[in-house]
Amino acid sequence: MKIDLELKWRVGDEAGSHMDPVLFELLAGIRDSGTLRAAATAAGVSYRHAWGMLERWETMFGQPLASLSRGRGAELTALGKKLLWARSRVAARLGPELENLGSEIRTELDSLLATEVPPALRVFASHGLALSQLKRLAGEQGELKLDLQFRGSLESLRLLKARRCDIAGFHMATGEIGEQLKPRFRPWLSAEQQTLVQVVGRQQGLILPPGNPKQIRSTADLARPDVTIINRQPGSGTRLLFDQLLANAGIAAEQLHGYETEEFTHMAVAALVASGSADAGFGIAAAAEEMNLPFLPLVGENYYFCLAHSLLAGEAVQSLLALLKSAAFREPVNRLAGYDAGRSGELVSIVSLLGE
Repeated sequence: MKIDLELKWRVGDEAGSHMDPVLFELLAGIRDSGTLRAAATAAGVSYRHAWGMLERWETMFGQPLASLSRGRGAELTALGKKLLWARSRVAARLGPELENLGSEIRTELDSLLATEVPPALRVFASHGLALSQLKRLAGEQGELKLDLQFRGSLESLRLLKARRCDIAGFHMATGEIGEQLKPRFRPWLSAEQQTLVQVVGRQQGLILPPGNPKQIRSTADLARPDVTIINRQPGSGTRLLFDQLLANAGIAAEQLHGYETEEFTHMAVAALVASGSADAGFGIAAAAEEMNLPFLPLVGENYYFCLAHSLLAGEAVQSLLALLKSAAFREPVNRLAGYDAGRSGELVSIVSLLGE
């Protein structure tokens, strides 16, 4: 059974009017193509319908959403751009939570309806764009059932140790900074009982506003009094990595404006930077690309699945490994900025990662 939870926008007085999702598609189309006609085609509606929808919501807001000029195409107004940003922020912040709730509800209903035969692999994992691709492919192919819920890296590993899930997804930096962070992961990994599966490699760094107006060139620049940042939540792998970068640069948390302002996904961080609410945020390159923002790469990392040796021979895990190795997964993931799926699906020993 598949359960998708969606948000609806209601704008206006107490009764309000529901905002048609097509409006957001039109705004995005105008932004990307520069014409209302092309935006209407991309959204699957007629030019007349698109024009009427814009007029309706411009009347509702009392301001135009787009500037339309004969012979010069169309461009979004400040209000139109802000609406698109708001949609991106809501999706980035609440999307993973809705996915988690949908998975929990499905699990409860399936237990009553006995529809899961064999049972789904329960995966708690740090959020990432490659995971969304994996979940989509599993749903399309139907051979692998994934109950995927997004958690922080350390929380996922802790819940795996508590036998609350079958697989934990986490990410760890490579190089010197990875060596520094290994003690944080050792308590949750057991070479005798567990193995790792390479999911992807990816880049983390600073997500910056268009044009990088504060001329941020390094981690040290974040401590300047004129710079405001957006942070990730404690317990996330990205927060661990960011804190270690600060420590290596000799920067105390108290020196950073915005350090206590937290978001729960890379996309939410990028959305805030895109809106002008922050001068920088630490996250993955793909999130910056999604928001058309500059990106300063700082650290490479690997994303892993951790699971018990005893699950490896099972049909579900073998299907998972095959999917990770497939072109259907690797090719679109390799097109994401900063991602490398060249070793996806390979087994990695915990000893080789952490040492003896």
